[in-house]
Amino acid sequence: MTTASLFNQFIKNIHINNSDEISENYKKVTKALNDYYYALDNDSNNCYQIGSYGRRTGIHGISDLDMAFELPRSTYDKFNNYSGSEQSSLLQDVKKALQEVYEDDKVKADGQIVGVNLDGFRIEVLPTFYLDKYDDSNLDKDIYTYPDSNDGGSWKKTKPKKEIRTTRDLNEECINNTYRHLCRMIRAWKNNVGINFSGLWIDTLVYNFFVSHSEHKNSSYKSYASLVKDFFKYLYDQYEISPDKKIWRAPGSNQVVHGSWQGHRKIKKAYQLCLESLEDEEIANENWSKVFGVSFPIEDDKTISESLLVLRKAPDEQFVEYVYNGHIDIKNYVSIDYSISQESKTWKTLKNLLPSRTVPMSRTLEFYIHSIDVEPPYEVKWKVRNVGSLAKEKKQQRGKLQPSSSGKHKTSKLVESSNFNGEHWVECYIIKNNICVARDRISVPI
Repeated sequence: MTTASLFNQFIKNIHINNSDEISENYKKVTKALNDYYYALDNDSNNCYQIGSYGRRTGIHGISDLDMAFELPRSTYDKFNNYSGSEQSSLLQDVKKALQEVYEDDKVKADGQIVGVNLDGFRIEVLPTFYLDKYDDSNLDKDIYTYPDSNDGGSWKKTKPKKEIRTTRDLNEECINNTYRHLCRMIRAWKNNVGINFSGLWIDTLVYNFFVSHSEHKNSSYKSYASLVKDFFKYLYDQYEISPDKKIWRAPGSNQVVHGSWQGHRKIKKAYQLCLESLEDEEIANENWSKVFGVSFPIEDDKTISESLLVLRKAPDEQFVEYVYNGHIDIKNYVSIDYSISQESKTWKTLKNLLPSRTVPMSRTLEFYIHSIDVEPPYEVKWKVRNVGSLAKEKKQQRGKLQPSSSGKHKTSKLVESSNFNGEHWVECYIIKNNICVARDRISVPI
């Protein structure tokens, strides 16, 4: 089986597979708003799909589905004439319209949008108006004015249609939808390693990469391994050039995109795994699985089957991707650490300086959340995995998802003990609205 076949199947595996359900709810939302604001029985007019879904760069598990709903000018005039809280009042009005077709607790006005919480995803409605003139007689249909209820309220502008057109044009310059495919592969990577890259930041970085590396526009599936390797090198080079950079400009709209190189070590690790894959075919499949997770297939007896990670799982091991039906969309940050009973100051110092230093036997280990940016409420799940021949011999490979031993939210803790030598790791998953939004992993050599 060729590299081309594996990457071809990988792209299929991460393709959004609930598009019918998404489309049905887009239409339901649109119909409710058309009825409320236009007295129109129609489920497609005045709605424009934006965000990753609109740019066609999202993958299965996408949790935030953005849509712009174009409201009549009379609605803007009505709320703009309020003496205060005009933006908040408009959002509450849109919320009221959607509560005609969705249960009240599923609809929430939040800052700039009205969200409809569904099973595993959320439709975020951005109320918009055309107010800017293109010329003396025509409105500029590329510029939306929208409400922002934060900090006392204001009207702001956005240009998602320009972003969609510009990224679409670049994708058409590539053969084989390569621009969109790379955007999707990077989303799979960030979901697997637990790094918070926003969708628009990913699409902006990939766009800039193709502009500066035009030779990759002709990449076919057989050269996707080199494409991915070069992209991770590009990311790490960008970090080394400007490690403190926080602002980028979106393609087409030139609007501000926020980002952070907080995960630069994971970028470097991905690049190293890609290099090793290209240098040694024997470990290539294993390395691609480490980069992209359970969605990357394996060549098995000249056929393509499920991921190597799944084939090598422990007898009782669970994967968060399967437990939560693919609802993985990392958009937050969590960092975990652990302490050891009878931990001396010297050992603590060595642990920080030498992460590979082994933990003594017969000690109690307490894993805890060191830092997190997820707002409660949410669930915390843990996974303990013991690796090696001794773990197999003792039938202690483990791997089930389990709740915290104590605490709730950021005070959650998992208590374990160092019972036998070997390689061990612990992973923490943050689950909000039935979606895994953050994850972190720590190795514990004993």
